[in-house]
Amino acid sequence: MKTLKSIEDIWLSAMKTSVTTLSALVGRDISVSSIERRSIEKIGMEILGKSYIVVSSAIQDITRLFFLLEDKDALTIATLMMGEENPIAEFNDISLSAISEAFSQMISAMALSLSEVIGGKLQIEPPKIYQLDDNAREMIFNEEFTGFRYGLVIAGSNSNIYQIVEKVSEEKLTPKVSAEIATNSEGKKPEENKVLTVDDASNIQPVTFQPLTVSQTKEEKISNLELLKDVPIQISVELGRTRMLIKDLLALSSGSIIELDKLAGEPVDILVNGKFIARGEVVVIDENFGVRITEILSPEKRLEEEQ
Repeated sequence: MKTLKSIEDIWLSAMKTSVTTLSALVGRDISVSSIERRSIEKIGMEILGKSYIVVSSAIQDITRLFFLLEDKDALTIATLMMGEENPIAEFNDISLSAISEAFSQMISAMALSLSEVIGGKLQIEPPKIYQLDDNAREMIFNEEFTGFRYGLVIAGSNSNIYQIVEKVSEEKLTPKVSAEIATNSEGKKPEENKVLTVDDASNIQPVTFQPLTVSQTKEEKISNLELLKDVPIQISVELGRTRMLIKDLLALSSGSIIELDKLAGEPVDILVNGKFIARGEVVVIDENFGVRITEILSPEKRLEEEQ
């Protein structure tokens, strides 16, 4: 568990972690060049006359938080997330989904970093994105919040992201240590571990174990197997797999076709509780699909396939 000097240190550590996550996600160099604490009033003055979007979320009961991004910076993140060569010029459902996914990963990394400070797993609220209008200003720019300005270098260009967080005391972000005295069912404090003396040695007796026999008759083995016959298992058939970029995933719609890694007519994989155990061919039984098993893999071959 980390020990940090102040709230600024905590948010700086969390933000650096989240930016590292974003950098790995888009495959481009993104770094934090500066961090400054800002009053709500000063942030309001600095963004005056510019168009910003808001990404809002919350980290459990620790704090509500908002990220303010100038439109051009938000579109840069969307472009990187979608792997586009040409910059995206306007917001649409796909670009907003890409920005939401980026900040979802960033805030999750931030929550993980905070959990190292205060202990325990922290849940986040799914990000929401909207334009910074008068209603949003009224909700965000009040005395309940404080702010930070992060200087970021995104793909070689300088950008600023404002983070506005609900004011919390440093005690709320400080590890809490609680100690409880274990009690038995009668509410009494249990005895401490007793140290035996020489006088107690006369009461010590050796433990005698019965010999362990491992041999089983054929009938006993069959009987043991019978006990397992009612255990349910999940059988699934895998037609194929593929990998795609986030931009391709976001572009999917009704009618889209996904190309898999198997050729037409190739055997399908049969899995038992997620483990690959056989191959087969797809058949039609009345109005339902079925699978005719063509090969059952040996344990050695299953290991080779998994590797």
